Amino acid sequence: MRRVEIFVGASPIGEQETWAYPNGNELGNFLIPVYECTVLGSDSEGNRVQESFEVLRFGVQCKDGKIPRVVGISEQQTHKIKAWIPTYSVHSASSNENGAWQVYNNFLIHDGPDNSTEIFATIGCIEVMGPLGFNRFNNLLISLSGPKATYRHRQLAEIGSKGEIYITYTKAVRPPLKKV
Repeated sequence: MRRVEIFVGASPIGEQETWAYPNGNELGNFLIPVYECTVLGSDSEGNRVQESFEVLRFGVQCKDGKIPRVVGISEQQTHKIKAWIPTYSVHSASSNENGAWQVYNNFLIHDGPDNSTEIFATIGCIEVMGPLGFNRFNNLLISLSGPKATYRHRQLAEIGSKGEIYITYTKAVRPPLKKV
């Protein structure tokens, strides 16, 4: 299995609407930054491959229905991906791109909004944006890591169990709470 590196950028490249999860829907929408996420690795012939995705990194959380706050990882840190969770489905919006990568605890990498009009809530997971963005992301991980399994669901499980995928969060300024 080949090692793959994921880097989450620190400089916003856009904005996306969200709502305060899980109990802040009545508070209206907020704007959160969009960041670049770069995946680096080598293909089966040893050629270096680099591809970028747009992702959500921070989110807005509201537990009491009254006080929203910005949450997410702002400090520089690197983690080995712990597992592939095939049964995960997005909680805050409709998505056909199921599954998630466990970074640690409840911090995951999973599907995000397909476009600027689709509103997902997030509380700090890396949400891969764009039409079929999470599927493209996973296809790239399969291609770069080189699992031995032949079926996609088995390939993803094998990648998650081998511990060769690493994610680095670049130190970023936590964004302010920004009402739409």
